[in-house]
Amino acid sequence: MKTKPKWYRKWDLDVSREVIEAAVAKYGSDPENYAHSSVAGPYLPEDSEALCGKTLVFRGEGHVFRFAFGALHEMRFSEDGGEEKACWCNVKTMDGEIFLVNQLIPGYACSRQVTLIADMQSGNATVCDAHVGTEHSNIDVGREFIFGKLDGEFPQSAPMHGFTDELVGTAIDWDYGRIVIKHMYVSNLYYTYSHPSKNYGAWMATNPADYVKLRDNVFLFSFVEERQHGLQALFVIDLNRYHDIGCFYGVSADHMTSACIGAKGTPAELTTIF
Repeated sequence: MKTKPKWYRKWDLDVSREVIEAAVAKYGSDPENYAHSSVAGPYLPEDSEALCGKTLVFRGEGHVFRFAFGALHEMRFSEDGGEEKACWCNVKTMDGEIFLVNQLIPGYACSRQVTLIADMQSGNATVCDAHVGTEHSNIDVGREFIFGKLDGEFPQSAPMHGFTDELVGTAIDWDYGRIVIKHMYVSNLYYTYSHPSKNYGAWMATNPADYVKLRDNVFLFSFVEERQHGLQALFVIDLNRYHDIGCFYGVSADHMTSACIGAKGTPAELTTIF
């Protein structure tokens, strides 16, 4: 299944490329500036040391990405046989089998984030290659999903990762510890979220989204806040545990984020009444 083009419906919110480049130059070299989220909460696992000292080679759709892990948070990244680049990375897992590896790639004026989602049981993997700036907006995150496999032998076989509509028609209340946000998976191209606010009443928005099946009851869900500040969110959703882990990524005039978050979920109705 392939995704279809989504309508572009941006509010009048944008900044110049020069402003984005200045923010990346100021905040993008130190994880203390970009790798923390106010909604990380108590349900985000600590970074895993399970991949320390290992090298994962991803091959898919004409791409070869190499992830060589050193000590915790240390990784060297290369693509298609090119130069290695030292990156600060997050390595998260809920079950010790599916890993989310997230890092900014140095050397890009408007920033680049590469996220690897790897199933260490089957060797199936997805790379989300994201960057700040699209043909429509300097502030929106553009991205590509690449499906493939890791080099090596693995204990199980399973279908490759791919786009899905299996989540469509469901909803989940996600509790981040400090805030509860309801996700309503309304189509294979969009999702809607709702959040009651004491100061502003009910806040709701519908944004373009993508859904990928990783294995039975485990999905990759991602959206771009097209109607707000252009941020990308990327979540591994485990419906066996009703737990997710993920990361937000984006740049604004005075801030940059590439930070992991996690939440506990509760099945919910597909409607919201405040």
